[in-house]
Amino acid sequence: MEFKKLALAAAVASLPATGFSMEALEDSALSGVTGQDGISISLASDVTASLKVHDKDGFTGNGVATADSGALVISGFGITRANTTDSIDIDIDTNGGTSPTLNIGVSLPTGLTVALGSVGVADSGRTVSTGVAGGTWTSSGTVASVLNLGSMTLGATTLNIQLGNEPQGNMIALNTTITGGISLTGFSVSDANSGGSLITDLQVVDNLGTDLTLNTGINIEADGLHIGLAGLGGATGMDVRMTDLKLGTAASSSIGDVELIGLDLTGDLVIAGK
Repeated sequence: MEFKKLALAAAVASLPATGFSMEALEDSALSGVTGQDGISISLASDVTASLKVHDKDGFTGNGVATADSGALVISGFGITRANTTDSIDIDIDTNGGTSPTLNIGVSLPTGLTVALGSVGVADSGRTVSTGVAGGTWTSSGTVASVLNLGSMTLGATTLNIQLGNEPQGNMIALNTTITGGISLTGFSVSDANSGGSLITDLQVVDNLGTDLTLNTGINIEADGLHIGLAGLGGATGMDVRMTDLKLGTAASSSIGDVELIGLDLTGDLVIAGK
Protein backbone atom coordinates (compact mmCIF):
# COMPACT_ATOMS: atom_id res chain seq x y z
CA MET A 1 0.00 0.00 0.00
CA GLU A 2 2.81 2.39 0.91
CA PHE A 3 4.46 1.62 -2.39
CA LYS A 4 1.26 2.58 -4.28
CA LYS A 5 1.02 5.90 -2.40
CA LEU A 6 4.63 6.73 -3.21
CA ALA A 7 4.10 5.85 -6.85
CA LEU A 8 1.00 8.12 -7.06
CA ALA A 9 2.90 11.01 -5.41
CA ALA A 10 5.78 10.58 -7.82
CA ALA A 11 3.43 10.58 -10.81
CA VAL A 12 1.75 13.84 -9.75
CA ALA A 13 5.11 15.48 -9.04
CA SER A 14 6.37 14.51 -12.48
CA LEU A 15 3.56 16.27 -14.42
CA PRO A 16 5.41 19.60 -14.87
CA ALA A 17 8.45 17.70 -16.13
CA THR A 18 6.38 16.02 -18.85
CA GLY A 19 5.01 19.32 -20.20
CA PHE A 20 1.73 19.60 -18.23
CA SER A 21 0.86 22.33 -15.76
CA MET A 22 -1.98 22.95 -13.35
CA GLU A 23 -3.19 26.55 -12.96
CA ALA A 24 -6.02 28.10 -10.97
CA LEU A 25 -9.07 29.05 -13.07
CA GLU A 26 -10.41 32.56 -12.50
CA ASP A 27 -14.16 33.22 -12.31
CA SER A 28 -14.02 35.00 -15.68
CA ALA A 29 -12.69 31.84 -17.32
CA LEU A 30 -15.36 29.70 -15.69
CA SER A 31 -18.27 31.92 -16.76
CA GLY A 32 -18.24 30.57 -20.29
CA VAL A 33 -18.28 27.00 -18.98
CA THR A 34 -20.91 27.10 -16.25
CA GLY A 35 -23.55 28.90 -18.34
CA GLN A 36 -24.13 31.50 -15.63
CA ASP A 37 -24.55 34.14 -18.36
CA GLY A 38 -27.27 32.21 -20.16
CA ILE A 39 -27.27 30.26 -23.42
CA SER A 40 -26.53 31.52 -26.93
CA ILE A 41 -27.58 29.55 -30.01
CA SER A 42 -26.46 30.41 -33.53
CA LEU A 43 -28.44 28.66 -36.27
CA ALA A 44 -26.36 28.83 -39.45
CA SER A 45 -28.66 26.69 -41.54
CA ASP A 46 -31.49 26.93 -44.03
CA VAL A 47 -34.80 25.22 -43.22
CA THR A 48 -37.37 23.33 -45.33
CA ALA A 49 -40.59 21.67 -44.19
CA SER A 50 -44.19 20.81 -45.04
CA LEU A 51 -47.27 20.98 -42.80
CA LYS A 52 -50.60 19.16 -42.57
CA VAL A 53 -53.48 20.19 -40.33
CA HIS A 54 -56.10 17.41 -40.00
CA ASP A 55 -59.68 18.60 -39.47
CA LYS A 56 -61.05 15.37 -38.01
CA ASP A 57 -64.79 16.11 -38.20
CA GLY A 58 -65.24 18.11 -41.41
CA PHE A 59 -68.29 20.32 -41.92
CA THR A 60 -71.75 20.37 -43.51
CA GLY A 61 -73.69 23.11 -45.25
CA ASN A 62 -72.61 25.49 -48.04
CA GLY A 63 -73.13 22.76 -50.62
CA VAL A 64 -71.68 19.92 -48.50
CA ALA A 65 -74.19 17.24 -47.42
CA THR A 66 -71.97 14.82 -45.50
CA ALA A 67 -69.20 15.74 -43.07
CA ASP A 68 -65.87 14.07 -43.79
CA SER A 69 -62.46 14.68 -42.29
CA GLY A 70 -60.27 16.95 -44.39
CA ALA A 71 -56.69 18.17 -44.29
CA LEU A 72 -55.06 21.53 -44.85
CA VAL A 73 -51.80 20.85 -46.69
CA ILE A 74 -48.99 23.41 -46.77
CA SER A 75 -46.02 22.46 -48.89
CA GLY A 76 -42.82 24.22 -49.89
CA PHE A 77 -42.19 26.11 -46.64
CA GLY A 78 -38.57 27.15 -46.26
CA ILE A 79 -36.20 29.71 -44.74
CA THR A 80 -33.17 30.78 -46.75
CA ARG A 81 -30.37 33.16 -45.77
CA ALA A 82 -29.11 35.67 -48.33
CA ASN A 83 -25.57 35.11 -47.07
CA THR A 84 -24.53 31.63 -45.96
CA THR A 85 -22.28 33.15 -43.29
CA ASP A 86 -25.26 34.81 -41.60
CA SER A 87 -27.10 33.11 -38.76
CA ILE A 88 -30.31 33.25 -36.77
CA ASP A 89 -29.15 34.12 -33.26
CA ILE A 90 -31.05 33.06 -30.15
CA ASP A 91 -30.11 34.26 -26.65
CA ILE A 92 -31.74 32.47 -23.70
CA ASP A 93 -31.57 33.77 -20.14
CA THR A 94 -33.55 33.58 -16.91
CA ASN A 95 -34.36 35.97 -14.11
CA GLY A 96 -35.63 35.14 -10.62
CA GLY A 97 -37.13 37.28 -7.87
CA THR A 98 -40.89 37.45 -7.40
CA SER A 99 -41.55 37.06 -11.15
CA PRO A 100 -39.30 34.30 -12.53
CA THR A 101 -38.96 34.71 -16.27
CA LEU A 102 -37.47 32.79 -19.18
CA ASN A 103 -36.31 35.35 -21.74
CA ILE A 104 -35.60 34.34 -25.36
CA GLY A 105 -34.22 36.97 -27.72
CA VAL A 106 -34.24 36.19 -31.46
CA SER A 107 -32.29 38.14 -34.09
CA LEU A 108 -32.90 37.52 -37.79
CA PRO A 109 -30.31 38.62 -40.36
CA THR A 110 -31.14 41.00 -43.18
CA GLY A 111 -32.20 39.43 -46.45
CA LEU A 112 -33.84 36.39 -44.86
CA THR A 113 -36.28 34.85 -47.33
CA VAL A 114 -39.22 32.87 -45.97
CA ALA A 115 -41.00 30.74 -48.56
CA LEU A 116 -44.49 30.51 -47.06
CA GLY A 117 -45.42 27.71 -49.43
CA SER A 118 -48.60 26.75 -51.21
CA VAL A 119 -51.84 25.78 -49.49
CA GLY A 120 -53.92 22.84 -50.69
CA VAL A 121 -56.84 20.81 -49.37
CA ALA A 122 -57.11 17.02 -49.20
CA ASP A 123 -59.05 14.08 -47.79
CA SER A 124 -57.61 13.24 -44.38
CA GLY A 125 -56.67 9.65 -43.55
CA ARG A 126 -55.80 10.50 -39.96
CA THR A 127 -56.93 7.85 -37.49
CA VAL A 128 -56.40 7.74 -33.75
CA SER A 129 -55.66 4.58 -31.78
CA THR A 130 -57.41 4.47 -28.41
CA GLY A 131 -55.29 6.00 -25.67
CA VAL A 132 -52.26 6.72 -27.86
CA ALA A 133 -51.14 9.35 -30.36
CA GLY A 134 -50.38 6.76 -33.04
CA GLY A 135 -52.68 5.68 -35.81
CA THR A 136 -52.23 6.76 -39.43
CA TRP A 137 -51.30 10.25 -40.64
CA THR A 138 -52.08 10.06 -44.34
CA SER A 139 -53.96 12.28 -46.77
CA SER A 140 -55.12 11.78 -50.37
CA GLY A 141 -56.79 13.49 -53.30
CA THR A 142 -54.97 16.78 -52.69
CA VAL A 143 -56.19 19.84 -54.59
CA ALA A 144 -52.85 21.66 -54.70
CA SER A 145 -52.03 25.37 -54.75
CA VAL A 146 -55.47 26.69 -53.86
CA LEU A 147 -53.55 29.54 -52.26
CA ASN A 148 -49.91 30.32 -53.00
CA LEU A 149 -48.49 32.51 -50.24
CA GLY A 150 -45.30 33.25 -52.13
CA SER A 151 -41.94 34.21 -50.64
CA MET A 152 -41.48 36.86 -47.96
CA THR A 153 -38.20 38.76 -47.74
CA LEU A 154 -37.34 40.37 -44.41
CA GLY A 155 -34.89 43.01 -43.39
CA ALA A 156 -32.96 42.67 -40.11
CA THR A 157 -35.58 41.81 -37.46
CA THR A 158 -35.53 41.23 -33.70
CA LEU A 159 -38.19 39.83 -31.39
CA ASN A 160 -38.25 38.90 -27.72
CA ILE A 161 -40.14 36.02 -26.11
CA GLN A 162 -40.88 35.75 -22.37
CA LEU A 163 -42.33 32.66 -20.67
CA GLY A 164 -43.25 32.03 -17.03
CA ASN A 165 -43.87 35.72 -16.37
CA GLU A 166 -44.00 38.59 -18.87
CA PRO A 167 -42.43 41.80 -17.49
CA GLN A 168 -42.42 43.19 -21.05
CA GLY A 169 -46.23 42.91 -21.10
CA ASN A 170 -46.56 40.26 -23.82
CA MET A 171 -45.39 36.72 -24.44
CA ILE A 172 -43.77 37.87 -27.71
CA ALA A 173 -42.74 41.50 -28.12
CA LEU A 174 -41.98 42.54 -31.67
CA ASN A 175 -40.54 46.06 -31.70
CA THR A 176 -38.41 46.68 -34.74
CA THR A 177 -38.13 48.34 -38.12
CA ILE A 178 -37.90 45.95 -41.05
CA THR A 179 -35.67 47.53 -43.67
CA GLY A 180 -37.41 47.54 -47.04
CA GLY A 181 -40.66 46.33 -45.47
CA ILE A 182 -42.17 42.91 -46.12
CA SER A 183 -42.30 41.65 -49.70
CA LEU A 184 -44.37 38.70 -50.95
CA THR A 185 -43.33 37.42 -54.37
CA GLY A 186 -45.66 35.13 -56.31
CA PHE A 187 -48.81 35.53 -54.18
CA SER A 188 -51.86 33.93 -55.82
CA VAL A 189 -55.37 32.68 -55.06
CA SER A 190 -56.71 29.99 -57.42
CA ASP A 191 -60.28 28.99 -58.25
CA ALA A 192 -59.67 25.24 -58.59
CA ASN A 193 -63.05 24.54 -60.24
CA SER A 194 -62.93 27.38 -62.78
CA GLY A 195 -59.19 27.45 -63.42
CA GLY A 196 -58.62 31.16 -62.82
CA SER A 197 -56.31 32.91 -60.36
CA LEU A 198 -55.55 36.22 -58.75
CA ILE A 199 -51.80 36.77 -59.14
CA THR A 200 -49.64 39.59 -57.80
CA ASP A 201 -46.51 40.59 -55.89
CA LEU A 202 -47.14 42.32 -52.55
CA GLN A 203 -45.15 44.82 -50.53
CA VAL A 204 -46.12 46.14 -47.09
CA VAL A 205 -44.41 49.33 -45.84
CA ASP A 206 -45.15 52.26 -43.56
CA ASN A 207 -47.56 54.80 -45.05
CA LEU A 208 -45.57 56.77 -47.65
CA GLY A 209 -42.39 55.03 -46.44
CA THR A 210 -39.89 52.41 -47.56
CA ASP A 211 -39.51 50.41 -44.31
CA LEU A 212 -42.08 48.73 -42.05
CA THR A 213 -42.37 49.61 -38.37
CA LEU A 214 -43.59 46.87 -36.03
CA ASN A 215 -44.37 47.44 -32.36
CA THR A 216 -46.81 44.76 -31.33
CA GLY A 217 -47.42 41.93 -28.89
CA ILE A 218 -48.41 38.29 -29.40
CA ASN A 219 -50.06 36.24 -26.64
CA ILE A 220 -51.76 32.88 -26.18
CA GLU A 221 -54.95 33.59 -24.25
CA ALA A 222 -57.85 31.42 -23.12
CA ASP A 223 -59.71 31.93 -26.41
CA GLY A 224 -56.74 31.48 -28.76
CA LEU A 225 -53.66 33.17 -30.20
CA HIS A 226 -53.85 36.98 -30.11
CA ILE A 227 -51.75 39.08 -32.48
CA GLY A 228 -51.89 42.82 -31.84
CA LEU A 229 -52.75 44.74 -35.00
CA ALA A 230 -52.48 48.33 -33.74
CA GLY A 231 -48.68 48.26 -33.87
CA LEU A 232 -48.40 47.38 -37.56
CA GLY A 233 -47.08 50.29 -39.57
CA GLY A 234 -46.04 53.82 -38.61
CA ALA A 235 -47.99 56.66 -37.03
CA THR A 236 -50.27 56.95 -40.07
CA GLY A 237 -50.64 53.24 -40.78
CA MET A 238 -49.17 51.24 -43.64
CA ASP A 239 -49.40 50.91 -47.39
CA VAL A 240 -50.07 47.61 -49.17
CA ARG A 241 -48.77 47.67 -52.73
CA MET A 242 -49.80 45.08 -55.33
CA THR A 243 -47.61 44.99 -58.44
CA ASP A 244 -48.85 43.68 -61.82
CA LEU A 245 -52.17 42.46 -60.45
CA LYS A 246 -53.60 39.81 -62.80
CA LEU A 247 -57.01 38.20 -62.80
CA GLY A 248 -57.21 35.03 -64.89
CA THR A 249 -53.93 33.27 -65.57
CA ALA A 250 -50.23 34.09 -65.52
CA ALA A 251 -50.55 34.86 -69.25
CA SER A 252 -53.35 37.39 -68.67
CA SER A 253 -52.71 41.11 -69.06
CA SER A 254 -52.12 43.01 -65.83
CA ILE A 255 -54.84 45.41 -64.72
CA GLY A 256 -52.05 47.57 -63.27
CA ASP A 257 -50.50 48.28 -59.90
CA VAL A 258 -52.88 48.68 -56.95
CA GLU A 259 -52.03 50.52 -53.73
CA LEU A 260 -53.98 50.41 -50.47
CA ILE A 261 -52.89 53.61 -48.72
CA GLY A 262 -52.80 54.36 -44.98
CA LEU A 263 -54.27 51.07 -43.73
CA ASP A 264 -54.66 51.62 -39.98
CA LEU A 265 -55.73 48.61 -37.91
CA THR A 266 -56.86 48.31 -34.29
CA GLY A 267 -57.62 45.41 -31.97
CA ASP A 268 -56.26 41.86 -32.21
CA LEU A 269 -56.19 39.10 -34.76
CA VAL A 270 -57.43 36.00 -32.89
CA ILE A 271 -56.62 32.49 -34.15
CA ALA A 272 -58.51 29.69 -32.40
CA GLY A 273 -59.89 26.21 -32.88
CA LYS A 274 -63.45 25.90 -34.19
